[in-house]
Amino acid sequence: MKLKIIDFDRLWQDVLIVSWALFRVMIPTLIIVKIAQETGLVDILDFFFMPVTQFIGLPKELSIVLTTTMLTNPYAGLIILASTDILGGLSVAQSTILASFMLFTHALPVEVAISRQAGAKAYFIVVVRVGTAILYCFLLHQFFAYFDLFSGTAVITLPEFSSTSTLPIWAFNQVKGLVFIQIVIIVLLAALEILKKLQIERLINFVMRPFLTCIGIGESASTIVVVGLTLGLGFGGGLMIKDVKSGNVKQTDAIGALVLINLFHSVIEDTSLVMLLGPSLFYVLVCRLIFSLIIAYIVISLLKAIPDEVRQKLSVNMKCFTSDYAS
Repeated sequence: MKLKIIDFDRLWQDVLIVSWALFRVMIPTLIIVKIAQETGLVDILDFFFMPVTQFIGLPKELSIVLTTTMLTNPYAGLIILASTDILGGLSVAQSTILASFMLFTHALPVEVAISRQAGAKAYFIVVVRVGTAILYCFLLHQFFAYFDLFSGTAVITLPEFSSTSTLPIWAFNQVKGLVFIQIVIIVLLAALEILKKLQIERLINFVMRPFLTCIGIGESASTIVVVGLTLGLGFGGGLMIKDVKSGNVKQTDAIGALVLINLFHSVIEDTSLVMLLGPSLFYVLVCRLIFSLIIAYIVISLLKAIPDEVRQKLSVNMKCFTSDYAS
C-alpha cells in the first residue's frame, strides 16, 4: 500500500482559500495606497509624522521614508531613501533606529487588513505595532546617545532603484509581486502538507510549545506562528484566516499569535533587506526579538486579565469567529 504524501485535491482547495483570503485584501489596499500617493495624501501624513521622526532621533528628512514604508513596504522605503539627500549622512545609530522602525511598521495597510480578516481589530494592531516601534526606537535613541554608541557614519549599500512614475509600470510591478506571492503560497502549503504527513509538524510544535506557552499562545496557533516568524505575516496571516474560518483556532490564541507575528515576522527576508542600511544586526534582530517577546507577553497578559466583553471590544473582530470559539 503506497503512502500518499500529498493530497492534491486538499492542497488545491487550501491554495484557493488562502489565495482568495489574501488577494481580496491586498489588491484593493494596494490601489487605495497608490491613489493616496498620487493625490498628495501621503505628503500630508508625512508632515504630521515629522515630530515622531525627530522624537526617535532621526533627521526630519526621513519622515517620507518612514511613512512610505508604513503605507507600502520596505522596498519602497529604500527607493525613497536612495533619492533623499541627508546632510552628513546617517550614523550607525540612526541607521539602526531607521531599520528597526521599518521592520516594526512596514506595509501596515496590507498586513493590518490581513490581521483583521484573521480575527484582530485593525486599530488594535496599528496601535500595537506603531506604539512598539516608537517606544523601541526612542529607547534605542536614548541608549545610544547616553553611551555614545555607533556614532560613526553608516555604510549604506543600496542597489540602483528606478522610480515607478507611470501607472502601467506600477501596475506591472504589482502583478509581478502578486504572481510571486501565489507561487510562494503553493510551495508553502505543499511543504506544510508534507510536514504533516511526515509528522514533522508535530515535532516543530513540540519544540515551540514551551516558548509559546511562556508568552500565552495556545497550541492551536503554534504552526501559524512558526510560519509567520520565518516567512512573513502575509503567509502566517493567510493560514490564520483559513484556520479561524474553519474553527480550528481559539479566539485568544488567534489574537496572541497575531500580536507576536505582527511585531516580529519574516525574519530572513526583511532583516537581510534592512542590513543594506548598515545598522547593528544585534539591535535590529536579537534585541528587537527580545523586546517583541516582552511586549507580546504584556499585551497578551493584559488581554487575558480583563473581562471577555472588554477584550473583544478592544481587540477582536468577532465576525471572524464562530460561537464555539468565542473565547
